[in-house]
Amino acid sequence: MLTNMPSSQELQAATGQLYIVEGTTQTAVPVPGLLAQSAPPKAARSRNRDSLFIHLSLSGSLEETAVLTQDLLDNISRSYYQSSGSVTAALRQAVIAANQRLLRLNLSGTAAVHEGAITCAVLRGGELFMVQTGEALALLGHNFGIERLPPAPPDRVTPLGRSAGLDIRFFHHRLQAGSLLLLADPRIAHWPTAALSPALVDAEIETGLAHLTQAVGADSARLLLVEFTDELEDAPVAAPTSATLTRAQEDEPTPQPRRERSRLPSVPQRARQPQPERPSAPQRQRQRQSTPLGAPITTTLETGARKATSEAAMGLARFTGWLADLLGRLRPPRDENEKKPNWGVPAAIAVIIPLILALVVGSVYIQRGRGQRFAEIKVEIGQNLGLAAAAGEDEALAVNHYEAVLTLAAEAETIRPGDPEIARLRQQAQDEMDRIHDITRLTARPLHTFDETVGLTAVTLQEGFNGGVYTLDGVNGQVYRHPTDESYQIAVAAPETILFAGQAVGSHIVHNVIDIFWRPRGNHVTRDGLAALDSVGALLTFYPDFSQTEAVPLGFASNWQLPRAITPFAERLYILDTGARQVWKYFPEGDGFLQKDDELTIVFNENPELDKATDIAIYSEDGSLVVAYGDGRLRYYDTRSGRIAWDEKSLLESGLNSPLVAPTAVKMVGKGLNASIFVADPGSGRIIEISRGGTPLAQYRATNESGQELFANITDFDVVKTPLRVFVTAGNVLYTAVQE
Repeated sequence: MLTNMPSSQELQAATGQLYIVEGTTQTAVPVPGLLAQSAPPKAARSRNRDSLFIHLSLSGSLEETAVLTQDLLDNISRSYYQSSGSVTAALRQAVIAANQRLLRLNLSGTAAVHEGAITCAVLRGGELFMVQTGEALALLGHNFGIERLPPAPPDRVTPLGRSAGLDIRFFHHRLQAGSLLLLADPRIAHWPTAALSPALVDAEIETGLAHLTQAVGADSARLLLVEFTDELEDAPVAAPTSATLTRAQEDEPTPQPRRERSRLPSVPQRARQPQPERPSAPQRQRQRQSTPLGAPITTTLETGARKATSEAAMGLARFTGWLADLLGRLRPPRDENEKKPNWGVPAAIAVIIPLILALVVGSVYIQRGRGQRFAEIKVEIGQNLGLAAAAGEDEALAVNHYEAVLTLAAEAETIRPGDPEIARLRQQAQDEMDRIHDITRLTARPLHTFDETVGLTAVTLQEGFNGGVYTLDGVNGQVYRHPTDESYQIAVAAPETILFAGQAVGSHIVHNVIDIFWRPRGNHVTRDGLAALDSVGALLTFYPDFSQTEAVPLGFASNWQLPRAITPFAERLYILDTGARQVWKYFPEGDGFLQKDDELTIVFNENPELDKATDIAIYSEDGSLVVAYGDGRLRYYDTRSGRIAWDEKSLLESGLNSPLVAPTAVKMVGKGLNASIFVADPGSGRIIEISRGGTPLAQYRATNESGQELFANITDFDVVKTPLRVFVTAGNVLYTAVQE
């Protein structure tokens, strides 16, 4: 289906949509996951010239996700057109809002989990702004070749709806009339770029759609094709119609370049006669060049540039050869023995010099364009900082401008990494946002980085004055000991493996270590050690004084279904079993543990819905229990009565400025008046400190070595309060974060 979209006085957009399922063209309107829209009547003033194009793919069948997909498209469109600030900041804000909505739905447990990929593009005048996340794919066709966006598969891909921390890619282009943009399914990412040249290079939208239809063949695809032109009639945006493209005839291997208006009635007529006072669109197109900021020039673009340069060089070489031959004819040799002149060196020089000049000039133009965009970004950053300062008491407006600064700084980093001025401006915006949100910013550094096969899921500290940190690689079932100094922050030796899957500990064979904690000496155990819970029903204890490991069986482990975490209280063991929806209790007896028939589990006054719990912690003095839930809930239970003392709503009423999103770990730290509850919430990228009475005390954030929010990827943590030191596991890295 084809519609035209007025965009600005400089360029307009003609759009076509293809929806093919196993070789059959579908007539559904609108096509699920595709959106092409010009500014609505009530758009913000800064958006009334913008045209928005979206391609959204969600996991699962289209029938199952159609309603959710349309809801997300509507939210993105509404968020973008109602926001202010720069285009990239508005796009980023809209995509993040959609991600939060999908993430909440996935974590709610009320529906199937869906993850996605999205490309959002905006045409403003003669410029194209684009953001991508997930395995999204777009291709931009010029007369000289095709650019793939992203140019190569990203090293790290976070799907939409999986985490609050997205990996958003930004692109910016200056367009020419005749350029075509294809927003495509990830399923066609394996197509060679050259196969799309007939559809995207020196093509019109009708012929491009016909080529794409032929290329899809018997497969399935949802494609949005956009042609940018300055020759469309000024007509109102047509609503999507049911008109669809018919498949190319079997006896027509390539579509005709001429437009068939009768077959495509919804495409506005173009001017048939060229205007003598200005060059044609293809000529104008060759006068300009577009390169995405921060992205390397694609292979196709390089091939086109080399082709053009080589053709010019060969033309000059042919002229040189002709000139040499002419001179030879004008001055023939005086006799047969006279050696004829050798024109090889001049010919080689004639070839090499134009090549060098072309490369130098091309590089200068590319760097000039990147430098110009970098200067524009600095101006936009300054403008947003000024607008944020002028917002006064309107903190929401100020935050929008500071977020725009962070987005622009990320784009600038791709052009000129490590620029000190950009780093200073970004830090200024970050500090102001932290002040508004009452955030304490911690400084993080890696304590140890494992190879990429490791996935750390737990960390705990050795008590006492000898230092020592322990981590659990939940992916490979290994436990590591990190020798440190007394501050825990300086490694004094390389980490050593103390437990691993398949290890024989006495008569017990280690199966799968789920969680770890430090087990201090007491009435029933005479030595300090690291305790680890094995999923088959055993407590493994490593004693660092003699590097000795012992295994103690835990009775009735056959009742376990999905044990997730373990925590101690008064030498007892409490095991969170989300499968059985219970917290099992084990009492110490000599070197082992037993269960009491009348106290097999913790008894709650109401259903605690432990199947949605992610972690538990118990206060060492009175046994009160705190439970964190993956859907944003946090409950503090009085275990004597089994009632809820306070919950996540109480925190908001007590001053927490934004709710929890998806907490993963909770710790009880300290005793008496110094006791605090720490909650890791990667959904909002924070660690929150709360009093036992339910009053928020502090919110902490930290950035990793790449400048990203560290706590957005946190899997577990441990805390030392005086002075404050936070030990964080994220991916394959153990971090320390301190307040400076």
